[in-house]
Amino acid sequence: MKNKALVIAKTNFRSLLPVYLVAAAVMLSVLIQDGILLILTLFGSNPNGPDNMTVSIGNYLFIIVLAGAVYIPVRNFRRLMNLGARRAGFFAGCAVNYVIMAAAASLGGVALYLTYDNFMVSRLYMGTLDVLYWFGWMDGGAVIAFFRMFAFLLMAAAVVHTLAAMQDRWYGWVTDIVIGAVVSVFVPIAPLRMALLWFLNLIIFHPNAFVQIAACLILACAVYVLNKPILARKAI
Repeated sequence: MKNKALVIAKTNFRSLLPVYLVAAAVMLSVLIQDGILLILTLFGSNPNGPDNMTVSIGNYLFIIVLAGAVYIPVRNFRRLMNLGARRAGFFAGCAVNYVIMAAAASLGGVALYLTYDNFMVSRLYMGTLDVLYWFGWMDGGAVIAFFRMFAFLLMAAAVVHTLAAMQDRWYGWVTDIVIGAVVSVFVPIAPLRMALLWFLNLIIFHPNAFVQIAACLILACAVYVLNKPILARKAI
């Protein structure tokens, strides 16, 4: 089972070439834009000067995790089943994919924040919009920031994967309607809005890093376990 899961995980990684290309294209376009702004700033030709803000390229690594969590269950499930893979192997292999992708995106995000973003801010006086800073994840240092981002991305991947996997069945459409209804009801009603804000604070902004990490990991496991009955009923 372990070896089969690893084979499926490798196959999934290889199939994500379109996702890698999209993420690379977006990051390259941001680098080109940043380069133009930096040249203008260095030569004093930029009218906005230090007021310029740029989104950190590290944030675009989220594309690989989230788009991958859609691509794998939608495009790869039937193909792998037709090649002789088992549902249990697919379940375990996808878990390996998301753990590795979340870890890689988190490591890359922290590394870019400490190098590229700091260079833009401290040397060239450019502001950067980075979730590591705005979510307060860097307050505890780089190691804590890595685990906070990893836990959040793993949870997000589990949620997106589960929603994508059920879209070809009636309960997938019902889930979409329920999610939309919950958001539309919770936002305008003050007590429910406070409950929604409490949840967002728990998984994103909680000042105690260990609480946020634990909450995200527990939710990631709980949501991903739902894929077992979904896969059992999924048509090939």
